[in-house]
Amino acid sequence: MTTIDEPMRVIQLSDSKNLTAEILPFGAIIKSIKFKNQEMTLSVDDPQYYLENPFYLGATVGRYANRIAEGRFNLSGSQYQLEANNGPNSLHGGVKGFNKVLWQVTKQTDSEVELYYCSVDGEEGFPGELKVWQTITAENGQLLLKFKATCNKETLVNFTNHCYFNLESSDTIENHLLQVNATHYLPIDEDSIPLDGPAPVANSCFDFTKPKLVKDALTQSHTQLDAANGLDHCYVFENDDSLHTMATLTSQQTGINLTLKSTQPGMQLYTANFVGAPFKPRQALCLEAQNWPDAPNRENYPKANLLPDEEYNQVIIYAFS
Repeated sequence: MTTIDEPMRVIQLSDSKNLTAEILPFGAIIKSIKFKNQEMTLSVDDPQYYLENPFYLGATVGRYANRIAEGRFNLSGSQYQLEANNGPNSLHGGVKGFNKVLWQVTKQTDSEVELYYCSVDGEEGFPGELKVWQTITAENGQLLLKFKATCNKETLVNFTNHCYFNLESSDTIENHLLQVNATHYLPIDEDSIPLDGPAPVANSCFDFTKPKLVKDALTQSHTQLDAANGLDHCYVFENDDSLHTMATLTSQQTGINLTLKSTQPGMQLYTANFVGAPFKPRQALCLEAQNWPDAPNRENYPKANLLPDEEYNQVIIYAFS
C-alpha cells in the first residue's frame, strides 16, 4: 500500500520490449510514456511538480471529466450544485478532483499496477460514496487503462486520462498527422459548453476522417476555433460499450504512431491551447476518451449516472507502433 508520505514515488512499468511508463500514486498520474526510448508525452522530471500540475499532465480525471454547465445537475429529483472552477462551469471533477488525491497501490508487478480510491459522499459536491479501481498495464507496445467503479447512492461517473502527446522532441504538435474516426463533433459556446447535438465534420477544419496535419486544421478560419482558441471539442462515437478505434496520431519525423482505442462514447481533442511554462501552447495534444461534456443535463446524450446496483467499466488503450 502507498503511505501518505510517499505520494510522489514513481512506479515503473515495462512491457519488456519497447514501452515503459512512469506512474504516480498521487492523482493516478501517468508521468511519462516512452516508446523505443522516445518520450511520448509532456513530462516534468521533478515529481513534486505534479502536486499542483495546473494543466492536468497525465492525470486521471474524475468524478466527472470535462465540463458540467454552471456546475448544476439533477439526480433522483434532487438538484446538486458543484463549485465553478472553469468560468461559470465545473471542470474535471472540481477544485480537488481525482487528479489531486492520493490513490492506494493495491497490486503491483513489473508490467501492471492497480490503483484504488474511495471518494466519500459529498466530496466536491457529488452525491454518494464512489469506489474506483484503475488498472494500468504495459503490454506489447500498449498501455491499457481499465476503470471500474461502484457506488452506494446514485451519482455521476466519467473518467478519462489527460496525457498530452507529442511523439517527437519538438515544441509544436502542428506537424503531426492526425486521423479521427468520427463523422460528428459537438460545437460549443463561448464557455465551452455544447450548443446542442452533434454536427457533421464534413468540409470543415474538424474533419480528420483521413490523416491530416494538425496545423492544416488550426490555420483555418472557423468560429468554433475562435470559441476554444484552437481545438477543444468532443468527437462522438457509438454508445454501445464496444471497443472503438478512435484516433491515430503520427509523427513523420520519428515514424511513431499512437492509436487510441476505447469503450467510451466520446473523445475530447485538445490542442493544449492554454498550456504554459515549462511548455508552450500547442506543443502537444490530448486525446481524452470520455463521456460527452454536460451529459448529465442532456436527455439525448449518453447516460452519465451510476446506480448502486450497477458497475461502471471503461477501457482506454494507447497503442504505439
